[in-house]
Amino acid sequence: MTSPAPGSGESEWITGVHAVTAALEEGRPLDQVWIQKGRHDRRLQRVVELATERRVPVRFVGRTALERLAGGTTHNGVAARTAPRAFTALEDMIRPEDEPGRLILLDGVTDPRNVGAVIRSAAAFGLDGVILAGPGAPPLGGALAAAAAGHLERVPIARVNVAGDALRLLRESGYWAYGADAGGTPLPLLRPTDRWVLALGSEGKGLRAKTRAFLDEAVAIPMKPGVESLNVSVAAAILAYALTEQPERSS
Repeated sequence: MTSPAPGSGESEWITGVHAVTAALEEGRPLDQVWIQKGRHDRRLQRVVELATERRVPVRFVGRTALERLAGGTTHNGVAARTAPRAFTALEDMIRPEDEPGRLILLDGVTDPRNVGAVIRSAAAFGLDGVILAGPGAPPLGGALAAAAAGHLERVPIARVNVAGDALRLLRESGYWAYGADAGGTPLPLLRPTDRWVLALGSEGKGLRAKTRAFLDEAVAIPMKPGVESLNVSVAAAILAYALTEQPERSS
């Protein structure tokens, strides 16, 4: 069974073990898989295995959430949200060691308009891609696509469950991991590098503590007294531009 995803525009929900399993086996682009908490039968374990192989985030939810989503049809404890475009494997975003590399990682950012605006900025500054971390990342259609202003197909997008795992891999591949934080090094004082990943957290909470453990350096945008923070998409644009121009500025 399929039904439109609430507020997603181009996405839809697939419910039922057979439908979700088939979508995973056929390689259909999927944003997320929901599994009912407390269910451990073999068919659902197979769904989890396939989702893990495909790097599709799995979220465990209550039965009420699935029943509301299914609208009275049988869901068998599983549902999947489709994506209007395929995701890129994180490994495929990593540039060769002798080349510049520039990435943005969003840690738990759930507002589709903010994510879309970040993707638009990534296109504007020629970044290599955007990484969406955490199970709450929004679908790639609807408000997100509108905020991306036609640039959704121009920017590679990866989905990962854990931001720290992505940062660990990137650091092992020679990337310098920056994290946006009001208490970090002021932007003008950063050391130049042309191979970096910039991590930003959700508004209000910022980067999660587990994510901070994988940073090389926190970075702050200097602001006038009385202004505590900026919208995450605005901060991403300022930092991405500054980091992209950094090597040229230092020469």
